Amino acid sequence: MNSIYLKSTLLLSTVILLAGCASPQISYVDPNAVNNLTTNFSQNDLRSVAQDMSASLIQSGKMNRCKSFTISPVKNDTDQYVDTSVMTNAMADALTNSSAVNSVYVVSTQEMSNQTGELDRQDKSGYYDQSTTAKTGKMRGAQCRIDGSLTNSTSVGPDGKTTLVSYTFFVQVFDVEQGAAVWRNSKSISKAKTY
Repeated sequence: MNSIYLKSTLLLSTVILLAGCASPQISYVDPNAVNNLTTNFSQNDLRSVAQDMSASLIQSGKMNRCKSFTISPVKNDTDQYVDTSVMTNAMADALTNSSAVNSVYVVSTQEMSNQTGELDRQDKSGYYDQSTTAKTGKMRGAQCRIDGSLTNSTSVGPDGKTTLVSYTFFVQVFDVEQGAAVWRNSKSISKAKTY
């Protein structure tokens, strides 16, 4: 009896050991595919709503009221960690690369320290031929500023088995000098989880 117990314990230990040593399967997936693994805001969601909002802004023609624009970092007003720089960059890319937008993108507040550092290095260090350097006081100001915010709300169904998380991306374009709204819009998406 002791020998049978020992053999079965050894066999079970071997099976557990082999199962624990199994390698995970790694594969590439489409980064634009819908992620149904979580109700959290995913990278694809970030890009998708930013691209949709940019397309709506471009189609409105309102960006051409602005000779130059900057984009403030998208504000995360959700109860989750969301890397909203993906949204900010996606909007800057879409607007800058669109042939329908005649506005020029100028550096944002987050990019400003790199810009001023480079200007100081070229113009004030004394190491460079001044006929080849960028000069301070020549940067273009933004006529318009784009602000965005991301919010969410969560609700649970009466049966307690379904959770719905709704996200809203709200964007406004302001004329900096006048403080007037040039364009405003929002886009919402919802994700449900059923237990």
